[in-house]
Amino acid sequence: MQVFSSIIMVIMWSAQGVLAQLCEPVSSAASTVVTSISATTTAIASTVTPTITLSASFPPVGSIPRDYTPEGLDKLWDIVGPVEAPPFTTTCVPSAPVTLPSTPPPLYPSFYAPAPQDILPDLKFPPGFLFGVATAAYQVEGAAKDEGKGPTMWDWAPRQSNFVIDNTTGDITDLQYFLYKKDVERIAALAVTAHSFSISWTRILPFGAAGSPVNAAGIDHYSDVIDYHLARGIAPVVTLFHWDTPLALQAYYGGFTSPQIVDDFVNYAVTVFKAYNGRVNTWYAFVQLTSDSKVHFNEPRVYCGQIASYPFTFRALNISGEIALKNDDFIGTPWRSNNTEDSLAVERHAAFQIGVFSDPLYTTGDWPQILKDTLPESYLPRFTPEESASILGSADFYAIDPYRSQFIRAPTGGIDACVANFSHPMWPVCNERVSYDAGFGWAAGVSADPLASWLQATPVNFRAFMSDLHSRWPTDKIYVSEFGFAEPGEGDLTDLFRLKEDVARTNYFMTYLGEMLLSIHEDGVPLAGAFAWGDYNANRSLTCCAHSFNSSHA
Repeated sequence: MQVFSSIIMVIMWSAQGVLAQLCEPVSSAASTVVTSISATTTAIASTVTPTITLSASFPPVGSIPRDYTPEGLDKLWDIVGPVEAPPFTTTCVPSAPVTLPSTPPPLYPSFYAPAPQDILPDLKFPPGFLFGVATAAYQVEGAAKDEGKGPTMWDWAPRQSNFVIDNTTGDITDLQYFLYKKDVERIAALAVTAHSFSISWTRILPFGAAGSPVNAAGIDHYSDVIDYHLARGIAPVVTLFHWDTPLALQAYYGGFTSPQIVDDFVNYAVTVFKAYNGRVNTWYAFVQLTSDSKVHFNEPRVYCGQIASYPFTFRALNISGEIALKNDDFIGTPWRSNNTEDSLAVERHAAFQIGVFSDPLYTTGDWPQILKDTLPESYLPRFTPEESASILGSADFYAIDPYRSQFIRAPTGGIDACVANFSHPMWPVCNERVSYDAGFGWAAGVSADPLASWLQATPVNFRAFMSDLHSRWPTDKIYVSEFGFAEPGEGDLTDLFRLKEDVARTNYFMTYLGEMLLSIHEDGVPLAGAFAWGDYNANRSLTCCAHSFNSSHA
C-alpha cells in the first residue's frame, strides 16, 4: 500500500546527501548557505536557539496609540526586543529533482512487525483521501521580522523569563518562509497529496486591525506558496489563525479578551478569502480552541462572535470550497468502570473540550447544557436566537486532532463540590485526565517524550473515539486534521543513525493509519483525510517545551 510506504519514508527520511544541490543559491548572500540541505540545516541550526534578550513586561492594554506608520510598526517591535536575523533573505529556488533514499531495512522479523504493504492488504483508503502533512506559520516560517511582517504575541512571549524551557524563539526555526519551495519538492516526492499550513495574520496586516495597511509582500508570498503547491499536485489547506495573535491588537484592547477582535478577524479573513479564492478548497478558521480554564471564559461573547462570523463571511463572499475549524482533545474513557462519577466526568470533559464548539456548529446551535448548568449568563453569555440559527449547520465538515485518548476521572471530593466552588483548581471543567488505568496502573498507551507528558500513543482507543465522535456530532466528512508523536529522547540524540530509528513514532503512525482503515470499512466513519503533524523540524515554543514532532529530519 503506497500510503504506508510513503509514511514510512516521511518518518525515516534524513539528510544523507539526499537533497544535495537541490537548491541553487539565488544571491551572493545565500551562496555560502544554500548549496545543499545539510549546509542549509547547519546554518539554520546555529541560530535556532539564540541567547535571547529578555524583553520588558507587556505594556498596559490601551497604552499604545494606534500609529499605522513604519515608525509605529518599529515601536511595536520594540516591545518584542531584538530579533535574530536570518542567514539569508531570498527565496531558495530548487533546480534539481528530489532523489528518495532507499527503503529502510526491517528492524524486526516479519512475523512480529509486518511490512507496510502487508498491513490490512485487502482494505483501501477511499478515492480522493488526502494524505497530508501539517504545520503552523510561527513554528516553521522564521523570518520573524522580514518583508513587512508585524509582531505577534508569540514573538514576544518566548522572550519572557522561563516561558520556554530551552529559550528557543521562532525568529529562525526552519526558515520555511524562504525555503518553502524545497519543502514542497520533498513532500511531493513522497506522494503527499495535501499540506495544511497557517497564514500569519501579521504578514497580511502587520497591525492586525481593520483600516490598517495591507502588506502586499505578505499577500504575494502566500500566493506563491499556494501556487507552488498546486503546481506540484499538492492541495493547499489553509488555516487562518493558529494562535499567533497580532501584538498590536493585544496592546490596543487586549486581543481575544475583547469583542473588538471579531471585526478585526473578519476583516483579516475577508482579505485572505478574496486574495486566494478559487485556489484553496479547504479552509480552517481556527485551530485547537480550548475552554478548560477560567482564563478562556473571561469574555465568552468573543467566542459567540468568532463562531457566528466566519461562516457568514465565507458564504456572503461566495468563496468556493469548504470551511470549518479544527477541534482538539478527546472524549475519554471512565477511569473506574461502573463508576457514576467518572462517567459524568467523561461527559464534562467532552462538553468543555469539544462540545463547546461542536454543539453550536453541528447539533444544537447552543452551548452544551453542562456548560450552561455550570456557568451563569454573566460568565457565559447565551447565544441569541439569530446567532444560533446562523451557526447551526454552518461547518462543511468535521476536523479533529486525535493525538491520544486517555482516561477521565472525577475530582477528589466529587463533581458537585467542584462545580459549587469557584476557587476549586479544576473549576469549571471539574474533571481530570489520567494516563494509567485504575486497576494495576497500566499506561493508557506508550508515552511520548517526557517534555510532552500529555501525549501517549493510544491506537487501541482510536476507533471507539472516532465512532463516539461521529455519533455525537455527525457529519458527512471527517478529517484527522493533525496527529503525531514526540519520539522519546530524540532531542538528546546526535548520531544520525539513531535519529533514523524513530521506532515509537513509526509505530504510532502505522497503527493509527491502520485503525483509520478499520474505522472507515468496519465502523462507517467517513474519514476523508489524515494530516501528520510536523513534517519539518519545527520550533517547539508553542508548547513551551523542547520536544519535537518532526516526521522528517534534515
